[in-house]
Amino acid sequence: MMINTDKTFCTYENIYYEMWEIAGRYTEIAQFQVIGKSHDDRMIPMVQIGKGAETIFCIAGLSGRDQCMPVYLMHMLKEYVKAWECRWKLENLYDLRALLEDWKICFIPLLNPDGYEIYEKDFYAIRNPIYRQMLRMQEIPCKEFICNSRGVNLRKNFPTQYYRRKQIHSQPASENETKALVKVFQENAGRGLLSFGYSERQIVYFRQSQSFAANQKSYRLARHLQKQAGLNADKAKYHLDDVEPTGKRGYGSPEQFYAEICRQPAFRIEIPRRSRGNEMVPDPAEYEEIHTLPLEYLFSL
Repeated sequence: MMINTDKTFCTYENIYYEMWEIAGRYTEIAQFQVIGKSHDDRMIPMVQIGKGAETIFCIAGLSGRDQCMPVYLMHMLKEYVKAWECRWKLENLYDLRALLEDWKICFIPLLNPDGYEIYEKDFYAIRNPIYRQMLRMQEIPCKEFICNSRGVNLRKNFPTQYYRRKQIHSQPASENETKALVKVFQENAGRGLLSFGYSERQIVYFRQSQSFAANQKSYRLARHLQKQAGLNADKAKYHLDDVEPTGKRGYGSPEQFYAEICRQPAFRIEIPRRSRGNEMVPDPAEYEEIHTLPLEYLFSL
């Protein structure tokens, strides 16, 4: 079953098997890997494309409400491998044959599969009866639920320098999904992280402590991505924002963790949340704004 950005919802199974099929078809350039399992025993897939020695990461789907961004990253993955196969230049500029000879891009479009399924199928999507009952007792509507199957917000669960507990028994990297991503970063630190999500139309870069040169580089790259995302006059301008190491928004986030531990640029690309009633609505125009940002980032290194 092929995924496209015109569909309102793709199940976790759709995304998982599509990634597996892409890697199976493009064996020369793509590699499929299960990086871990959620607490409700759903596998977390990753596809790595490219032959180079250095890597950048593209991740999405940390919140259960992030319904469109995993689909956008899937479409991005398919577009890149298709351009590589056909020797096309995306936007008449990006030569995937050349870029993927020197680099690798790791796509992790759905880090929180349990939360993703809860949004569409209610809490009955959780098979573990203890977790399911625990979540139902919180009395949070499934369309507003942002956490994983244990009720933990993954965007605040990474062991950053200024991590702060939100609950008495909470610990950094307590969740399977967090551990899976941390392990990926540890095995290959890479040269950058692009995290896609929802909030405002902005590009956020994350600062490192005691590293003026690295922060200047991150600022320069963020400015470049900002200009690229708003290249056409009819596109709404992306705002530029930054997060200090001690900044509240950086507490426990994967972007701040990556900036601190890997000492490489980390960015969060955010778009406004579009919805029709209770359903998320994909927008092809928004996809067009962001679909070449990983390639532009590689161009700029």
